[in-house]
Amino acid sequence: MSIRKPLAALLAILALLTSLAGCGGKKQGGDNVGENGSTSGTSAPDPTDAANEKYTLNEYAPASPVVWNPHKWESSGDSYIMLYCETPLVDATIAEDGVNFKWVYEAATGVEDITAEYPDKAKYGIGETETGRVFKIKLNPALCWEDGTPINSETYIYSMRQLLSPEMKNYRANIYYSGDTAIYNAENYYNNDLAGTPKYGDLVTGYDESGADPSGGDDSGDVKGQILNEAYKTGDKTYFNISQPCVFFGDTLAAYYEGGYADFYKDEDGTDLYAKYFAGTEGYVELTDEMKAALNTIARHFGDENPAAWREMAFCVTGTYGKTDWEDVGLYAEDDYTLIYITESPVTMFYFLSSLTSNWIVYEKLYEAGKKTKEGLVTTDYGTSAKTYMSYGPYKLVSYEKDKQIVFARNEKWYGYTDGKHEGQYQTTDIKCDIIPDHNTALQLFNQGKLDTIELASDDMPTYRMSDNLLKTPETYVFRFIFATSLASLTALEEQAGDGANKRVLYYDDFRKAISLSMDRAAFCSQATAGFKPSYSLLNELYYYNIENDSKSVYRSTDEAKRAIVELYGITYGQGQKYATLDEAYSSVTGYDVEEARALFQSVYEQAIADGNYTDGQDIRINCMCSAASELTADDIKQQDLLNQFVAEAARGTGFEGKIKFTFTCGSANRYEDVALGRVEMIRGAWGGAAFYPFSIIRCYCSAKYMSGLEYINESNGWDPTTETLDITCDFNGDGAEETRTMTFEAWSEAINDASQYAGNPDTCLAILSKLEAAILGTYQCIPWGSSTVCSLYSKKIKYAATDYNIMYGYGGIRLMTYNYSDSEWEAYVTSQGGKLSYE
Repeated sequence: MSIRKPLAALLAILALLTSLAGCGGKKQGGDNVGENGSTSGTSAPDPTDAANEKYTLNEYAPASPVVWNPHKWESSGDSYIMLYCETPLVDATIAEDGVNFKWVYEAATGVEDITAEYPDKAKYGIGETETGRVFKIKLNPALCWEDGTPINSETYIYSMRQLLSPEMKNYRANIYYSGDTAIYNAENYYNNDLAGTPKYGDLVTGYDESGADPSGGDDSGDVKGQILNEAYKTGDKTYFNISQPCVFFGDTLAAYYEGGYADFYKDEDGTDLYAKYFAGTEGYVELTDEMKAALNTIARHFGDENPAAWREMAFCVTGTYGKTDWEDVGLYAEDDYTLIYITESPVTMFYFLSSLTSNWIVYEKLYEAGKKTKEGLVTTDYGTSAKTYMSYGPYKLVSYEKDKQIVFARNEKWYGYTDGKHEGQYQTTDIKCDIIPDHNTALQLFNQGKLDTIELASDDMPTYRMSDNLLKTPETYVFRFIFATSLASLTALEEQAGDGANKRVLYYDDFRKAISLSMDRAAFCSQATAGFKPSYSLLNELYYYNIENDSKSVYRSTDEAKRAIVELYGITYGQGQKYATLDEAYSSVTGYDVEEARALFQSVYEQAIADGNYTDGQDIRINCMCSAASELTADDIKQQDLLNQFVAEAARGTGFEGKIKFTFTCGSANRYEDVALGRVEMIRGAWGGAAFYPFSIIRCYCSAKYMSGLEYINESNGWDPTTETLDITCDFNGDGAEETRTMTFEAWSEAINDASQYAGNPDTCLAILSKLEAAILGTYQCIPWGSSTVCSLYSKKIKYAATDYNIMYGYGGIRLMTYNYSDSEWEAYVTSQGGKLSYE
């Protein structure tokens, strides 16, 4: 379910700031933003005055939310109801200058970092070389539930204990037990159900570069200097787990077997070693000598002759899960309206405030009443119907009819209508959201004045491109084509297709590069998307590398980021060159060079024939899984046809002329994992979110550690960033002296995050990030082509506080939305227009 993006400013901030996935129109003047984001000159009606007009916001969604419990919601559609019915501790809104943002307190009245003076730091692991931080959160005593029940510190403590409950294993618990603002000991408390059971870790944890075996161990021969886990002692038992990522693969033993590498699991006699020893096992199973020999055989087929390679697929016991009392978790009540929140790791005030733009509280009576035990876990039906949910935001849920309609009304118990700090805000009195799966139906209703927003499709753009009510909302998501490139996977896919066509040419980097250079991205986006911007990089213009200290620190605007893309496309600049400056060269990038693409196609044609990977005259059929939808959309088909057109033109006059065909398919919810495991040769996908964490998001492309397995790195089929190395030259120490260092892609990405090697030096991190981005793009495991933009119309009934998009507050959201017509006035206006409005 998608949300009408321009109206979901609060939701956008929640998703953007707590992840750890340009706008047209003129700025509307005349509104001066003041204290707490209030807008002078526009007064909202007094909600206690029954004679006041109604101001109803009419929205739509293509599907109903499933669960809006803050502990369990999954999709943006699920969080739709939370957007209006819950109050964040901290929010972001338009600053007094009308352009920038400012923080405003809502469910909290103040947040303070008290680490320096906190007397009990040692209890929470904060020593002389401080790790976590201690924050005091003063709660708003005026906040209450829609039935008038007070919300105090105990509400927050109860709710967090439920969220982290080891008996419930709530989906959203990871927000608070991992990441930058993880609560101290929260993960240990979450794992109390494992108390008394063994903890397991990788048997091999690293390598001695000398090549010696510093671990001793129980194997002879060259073992590549394997370093065994410190908890392991020679003679201890060792284990395997087919479902647990191991050092050897960066993934699971099962994933590679099921991902097209089954032949690698056979011995010289053809015996399937996986089926014989490992299939059907659950959890950690003790390794026998026969199993170790089988793992060595498997490793050898993957090219590792190490006689102790089995250890890289093995685990050992590293300890025992203990019992963590709630009193040892870093969240407690100092008094009725004061919380002490202690983080596991260091975090700055900006990012801590960012994490508070969402809330975690639930209404205890309803939460408890809805509990039951299912399949060994405690669940609750809280937030699955109007009767099982309680609001504490500016609006309350009046009715919820699945697949039909959701209705909200003002929550008269909300403090903001009477505290004097929200003058001119929340003029909306009611909200109605109809569930409308069909786009054309929704567009028709919008033009009849029955909806106040509509998200456009590409077919709508010729009609509404010049509309005064058009909004173009940029998103962080960069769409790309992603490829499986290992010969083993591509050969298996050819055999599976059984049509005699070739897929193995995707193995060649230059073949994929030729596809990239053949694409006229400007035409592709304008003709086959609803307003996407052409993209040539992994990170777009919405990523900020130091927003806490510099609100204009756009990564894409730095010389380092520009140089990465200019060098990728081989564009030169300087005195006597076509482009005199870096900026001129960067502005010239189109990613489109048919002649170079044609030369690359011909060279690959010749090389593939020489290698035995292509037969002259053979068709090349490449399937692209583009979405999880049940049917291809009109835009999907346009993209397929344009890609075929572009590549056909670039292949003209080469050995591949007339032979390459792309076919878009849909229906797989697991396409990202499928391409990594070689189950499909190509997919369309996108990464986005975490706009203030570009150093972190680059790990999505190259850190199996960060992604919890190599199969979650979409580009990893045929390219292993955990072993591939990259030379980077820069001033690592900040002393003006450049040097060259070599590490794996994964190691580089980890070194610029958290409290790692270079994380404290933003200039060094910026340089490394740009080199990583260029090097990843240079593998052509993926081809970025478009940056998503949501094009939408808003009705003449409503007025946004801003029509220039700001990443912190969107367009001002429902907080600052005002109305040009009341409900009765709007009805009269639509009637006067004959029931048909024009937005062209």
